Amino acid sequence: MTTAHIIVGYSATSTGQDALRLGIAIARERDAHLYLVMVAPEDDAFTAAQPFDQSYGRIRDRQLQTWLDEAAMTVPDDVRCSTLLVPAQSAPEGLLAATRRLGAGLIVTGSRPGGLLRRHRLGTMASHLLHASHVPVALAPAGYDHPGPLGHVTAMFGPRRGVTDLIGEAIVTARNRGIPLRLVSLVTLDVADKAVPDDQSEITTDVLDDLETYATKRLAEDATELVESGRATTHIATGRDVPGAMAELTWHDDEIVLVASSRLASRGRMFLGSTATKMLRVAPVPVIVIPSGYSFHAPAPDPTEPVTEG
Repeated sequence: MTTAHIIVGYSATSTGQDALRLGIAIARERDAHLYLVMVAPEDDAFTAAQPFDQSYGRIRDRQLQTWLDEAAMTVPDDVRCSTLLVPAQSAPEGLLAATRRLGAGLIVTGSRPGGLLRRHRLGTMASHLLHASHVPVALAPAGYDHPGPLGHVTAMFGPRRGVTDLIGEAIVTARNRGIPLRLVSLVTLDVADKAVPDDQSEITTDVLDDLETYATKRLAEDATELVESGRATTHIATGRDVPGAMAELTWHDDEIVLVASSRLASRGRMFLGSTATKMLRVAPVPVIVIPSGYSFHAPAPDPTEPVTEG
């Protein structure tokens, strides 16, 4: 994923703190710029006509900027950081607007409060982003506290075609960061699981064979080169269901997991499928969802998008 500009969807809550810590971990030892973003609700036709609402808006914006400034002070000196206050009708809309305006390559958000420690619980903002974003979205589990930098990357995919974007991005991430890659083929034995193809003969016992089947021959060759040079490993995780298969895996504190969008996603957009959702619920480390057709490059900035930088 392109991480020259990273958007952190911040809030003065535990969710925002988790997102901030993950953003720092991703940005560390990279030539990256972290943007801490909060969204100021935009006036509509009714509230704009009310003087007391305008006064409240100014007070609110000052408080939001104060929270952003306080958060920015906790960012380590080795990570470049700016704050942004974005006017928008909703938080997801504001984050996506900031992403387009800055040409950012990643949005980071936290887990909804109230869940288990080191687990993911999607809130409204994260759910919206996971069905609309044009760039990868990174999700921090509750209580995430690894200081960074990232040290391991896992690409997790099921026995289905269409994982080219995921595998390509995983290989690029591992190479650019100089960290080991783990390729995990997730196979569930539940016949009701639509991730398993009707033709069971398509399921192989070799992950690299899976890559050639479900991605491309070129990516399979790239992955083979990494495996043969000791920079990547492969694993087939099996179970009666996704949680059972995931239980086979062990994790590092400095690890991230990459998963693909559903085949239902339109090209250039994201849609979190049922299998990826099940993976997300039990993964104890950050998860990054890759949009369909992602080109491994950040989009050009859109100068027409309004963004206020602090």
